[in-house]
Amino acid sequence: MSRTAGLGLALTLALFVFLADQGLKRHIEGSMRLGESTSLIPDVLRLTHIENAGGAFGILDGRGGLLLLGSVIAVAFVLWMLLQRPPDRVTSLGCGLILGGAAGNLLDRLTEGVVTDYLDLEFWPLEAWPVFNAADATIVFGVLVLLLAARRPEKASRRSAKS
Repeated sequence: MSRTAGLGLALTLALFVFLADQGLKRHIEGSMRLGESTSLIPDVLRLTHIENAGGAFGILDGRGGLLLLGSVIAVAFVLWMLLQRPPDRVTSLGCGLILGGAAGNLLDRLTEGVVTDYLDLEFWPLEAWPVFNAADATIVFGVLVLLLAARRPEKASRRSAKS
């Protein structure tokens, strides 16, 4: 995959994630009172409208400046990864997920000072899991995709050697 194609795929996915995240947050803010909770899938998932001054899953609560700096560094690092060498499809997908989620939460922090969270797992053993949002989930999933991609180079080089 060329650098341009990889960057295009990552940025397109990031834009989709960003728009979906922002749309979901605005929907929750417009349709639920702060602190309100409703069952979406009984005994599995609730929608609970909270404002989070911390990071993903409530970490670093009250450290807004540090979270803003961390978000900017994460976005810069992912862009650097994409521009460093032509990325493969999996790397582009992972980077796009991280960029979109980080941009969504970063915008909230810059404009509101807090992030709207709403996904509340209620099944064992995750019933005490912190409330989170779609951006948090895409960031975590993107990191997992990149970790898997990092384990693949030896397989890819073996396949190309066989060709």
